[in-house]
Amino acid sequence: MTFYDFIDYLTYLSPAALLLGISLGLWLFRRLDDAHKIVTLYLVISLMTDLLMRLFAYLYNNNLVLILIFSLIELLLFAVLYFRLLLEKRYPVLLILVIIGALFIGWELLNLKFFSIPQFQSYSKVVDTLLVVLLSITFFFECLRKEKSARWHFFRLNAVILGFFSLSLIFFLPINFLINEKSDFKYYFWIGLPIATIAFYLFLTREIWKNGTTRKRLPSG
Repeated sequence: MTFYDFIDYLTYLSPAALLLGISLGLWLFRRLDDAHKIVTLYLVISLMTDLLMRLFAYLYNNNLVLILIFSLIELLLFAVLYFRLLLEKRYPVLLILVIIGALFIGWELLNLKFFSIPQFQSYSKVVDTLLVVLLSITFFFECLRKEKSARWHFFRLNAVILGFFSLSLIFFLPINFLINEKSDFKYYFWIGLPIATIAFYLFLTREIWKNGTTRKRLPSG
């Protein structure tokens, strides 16, 4: 098996991990708290994006527009998770940054030259990832300031979100260079991202399982 075969096989582990997490999330949905329901929704959107990217790559040989769409949805989803459920304060400056980031991604979508890969100069994924990192760092320091915070049980989830999106930021900063780079170097560089992504999905799956099996089942009717 060649190195490129390994990368190809690796890409199929991502939807498999997502399917596992979604299956558990749907099975345990009534037992999940609101935060883990959002995590389940995130896995659903991630799987849909993964499948659409494969379809677009096959039909159009270009699926980069989906990166922008996913970036916008991802940013909005994590903004809801943090501002409504995790953060105890509103942090208006951070909220304004998120709004500006969402507007910027929307502007890029409207101005994207869809079929011009060499001219692809998107920074939406970088903006999205950076803002999620800022949200998670804010929650981290909020927990440190309030040791008896009722939201400490989200600390581990937040720590993994912070680690994954910080690593993703390192990968997506040179995205424009890597897309247009003709050498095989980009393939060696990108192999770390799917591995980290699969590990992230599996962690979220574990968190869904733990949350759904430790909370009391809601009464029916």
